[in-house]
Amino acid sequence: MKPPESYVELVNYQKKIEESMVKACAALEERVHNAAAKLLLAELRLDSTKHVGICEEILEVVGKVKPERLWDARIESYVDMQIVKKELERHIQLETEMLQHIEKTIKETKDEALKVLLTHIAEDEKKHHKNIELIIKKSYALAP
Repeated sequence: MKPPESYVELVNYQKKIEESMVKACAALEERVHNAAAKLLLAELRLDSTKHVGICEEILEVVGKVKPERLWDARIESYVDMQIVKKELERHIQLETEMLQHIEKTIKETKDEALKVLLTHIAEDEKKHHKNIELIIKKSYALAP
């Protein structure tokens, strides 16, 4: 296993790449005059912005806990675990409803650019759903 410092270097490097992508996409958005291309570039810019935030969160968490594996780290708080679990389950329900609405809209629209963007949103929603299920499974497996 690599030492934690090498992960920090890797994440910092990735963060710099994503920051440069945000700037590059923003500049291209200004120069492109096609509406669909502008929207797709905006999506790339926003994804890179999100990736910068994820890198920052990784650096913050890795700085606080130094476990062999992150799932083994327990971050204690005063929040009732069952309330958090219920909120996560409620979020899965909301994500499912949003996904159904998006998929219906994808089927109904004739605009190919809109279909591409909505498909990307649907894929994100599916990924969010899986991530929340993983959080519940890993974090609450032993919880009452």
